[in-house]
Amino acid sequence: MILRAEFALAAALLGASAGCASAAKTAATPVLSAASRRELAERVSAAWSEPSRLAARRVMALYGPPDEVGAGRLTWRGNGPWKRTVVRNRPRSYAGDRGEDLGVLEQTVDYGLTPEEAVGLAPFSRRLRLDPGRMEMTSRSDREETNFLRLNLADDVLRGRMTAWEAKDSFERVLRLESSGKTSRYLLELSFGPKTP
Repeated sequence: MILRAEFALAAALLGASAGCASAAKTAATPVLSAASRRELAERVSAAWSEPSRLAARRVMALYGPPDEVGAGRLTWRGNGPWKRTVVRNRPRSYAGDRGEDLGVLEQTVDYGLTPEEAVGLAPFSRRLRLDPGRMEMTSRSDREETNFLRLNLADDVLRGRMTAWEAKDSFERVLRLESSGKTSRYLLELSFGPKTP
């Protein structure tokens, strides 16, 4: 159980560091223990929208407490296959269409690609962010499985195995099959390793 003094310190850190308490030590900031970060993350996310709160719980169950806790986001670095995982608080009204996921779970991998490849992949998904400068590819959804799927299909497009339009159709087909009880390896893990341009 977190001590009151630790929680007060964590709350002060949240206010003093522009809304973010971190596991990393700086000259002015003491390191918060994993238990303190978990407790703080649970308290902060308790007031979030249901999809955000559920995503935060799932990610903490899989990867432990976040490395950074902010008022509107939790961040993990180097967790599992991910370079970075961010869960954001987004209210239901954020979704444009009814039934659309909010994109509360953002997961990033290292992935070298050229600006031309990024442009060619754009028709596939607006929930995919490509950053050739940082050599990163990021997917945003409400579930890790959907992020695996989107990134695996993006890799197929970038390696010339399908077009962006075929990937878009495959994405919808795999999700329909999943809703009927079937699964795909594309939903379970990343099927590619690092790619350099």
